[in-house]
Amino acid sequence: MNNLSEFLIRVSAFARKEVAGIIRQPRLVAILILGPFLILLIFGLGYTNQERTLNTIIVIPTGSTIEERITGFADRLRGVTLFDFVATETEADKRLDDREVDLVVVTPVDPLGDIRAGRHATLEFHHHEIDPLEQLYVSTLERAYIEAINREVLTVAADRGKSQAGSINEKVQDALTDAKALQLDLERGNGPAALRDLEALAEDMQVLTFALSDGLAAYEGVESLEDETNPDQPQSIFGNIAEVERLMASLALLDETQGSFAAEAEQAATIVAELTLIDLFLEEIQNLDSRVVARPFKGVVSNLSGVELGPIDFYVPGVIALLLQHISVSLAALAIVREMRGGSIELFRAAPISSFETLLGKSISYLVLTAILAAILTALVILGLTVPMLGSWTGYAVVILALLFTSLSLGFALSVVSRTDTQAVQYSMIVLLASIFFSGFFIALHRLAGSVQLVSWLLPATYGTFLLQDVMLRGLPVNPLVLIGLLLYGFILFAFSWWRLRHKMASV
Repeated sequence: MNNLSEFLIRVSAFARKEVAGIIRQPRLVAILILGPFLILLIFGLGYTNQERTLNTIIVIPTGSTIEERITGFADRLRGVTLFDFVATETEADKRLDDREVDLVVVTPVDPLGDIRAGRHATLEFHHHEIDPLEQLYVSTLERAYIEAINREVLTVAADRGKSQAGSINEKVQDALTDAKALQLDLERGNGPAALRDLEALAEDMQVLTFALSDGLAAYEGVESLEDETNPDQPQSIFGNIAEVERLMASLALLDETQGSFAAEAEQAATIVAELTLIDLFLEEIQNLDSRVVARPFKGVVSNLSGVELGPIDFYVPGVIALLLQHISVSLAALAIVREMRGGSIELFRAAPISSFETLLGKSISYLVLTAILAAILTALVILGLTVPMLGSWTGYAVVILALLFTSLSLGFALSVVSRTDTQAVQYSMIVLLASIFFSGFFIALHRLAGSVQLVSWLLPATYGTFLLQDVMLRGLPVNPLVLIGLLLYGFILFAFSWWRLRHKMASV
């Protein structure tokens, strides 16, 4: 029998030994198969994805100039349950300290006075949250409410401007009448009458300019969205007014005794055209929705993957990577130290079997077993929880096998440095805890400092989570650099385990 055959026999013997040892423990097999799925199932059933509702007290100080508006607006707030209205901040904060409510909103006494003094009218949000995510939630509510209030103010302004558009339109009609009379008198060569028409037009324009600047600022802001660098875009309404005033100033210099007014008549025609544009703008205003004017932009989110992903779907790849890593590390971490404590290493030393054959045999057996567990877990997740698989099953299988190999190598590395079973178990738990916080499962990697991310990339689950999210949820091919990094890390750990095991077998 040649050396290769003997090598294969010894390796397969170890593989059969480990498989038989696990199969003889049906409770262990059941836990390995059903445990991960039950964790995912309970998490999926227990996660409600409902926004938290905060019991809220609103402080409306005595003498508030916006009490009616605040009480009316409060009924439309989302994410809070209105608990009470009080007049003093001290009373509200005391009830917050007593945990009677979750949030206190203090409104300003005289917001208009603050604004006129050059200060923002400030709403204060008081809370007692210590969880960073809950603090972020309160900050998100604050931004949403301030935006809603600002939008409400702009909507009121737009409504008033819209209601004034009709009366302003009458002033425009008066100005148009005088402008047309001015044009007609200039075409007829009647200089004195043209000057009288120009004087009447000047009075109309003075009233019109005041009315426009007072009532249509919000609509002027929408009109300002036009590209000012494009020469084909029409000027704004106040640009029309400025052009009319410029032409009127020029016409004011005409000599009523001159024989022809052709050039002046063209200027009068331009004034008529500008006033016509203002008239059309006012008609357009009366057909606009004030809320659209107050909030001209809105966002629309499109999922280009073609599949709507729920919160549970996002976490499943990370959970799969975490569970498979922990199972593999736990099994492998006890493999060598158990043999050392049981005295089997002495028998292996006397037998014609090397440390490499021992480690390879155990690796193959555990890789087969964990691959079967991974297949069962995947089937339960895809069929039971209906998690989408947008990518290639081949890519998924490659990632899973690479993750299992590296996790087993990490487990063997922990086993060869452990002196007792307890140490091996503790090392496995430390790896699990580190993986929860640093693998990207609980906190996205970009939120960790660069130096801390070095710890992340020492965990197989980090690679697994990154690759499985790409394959399962984004439908992307396997990232070759990340996959090579995972396999290279696994080979380094395997080589270290082999070196340490050979040293232990030689020193027994």
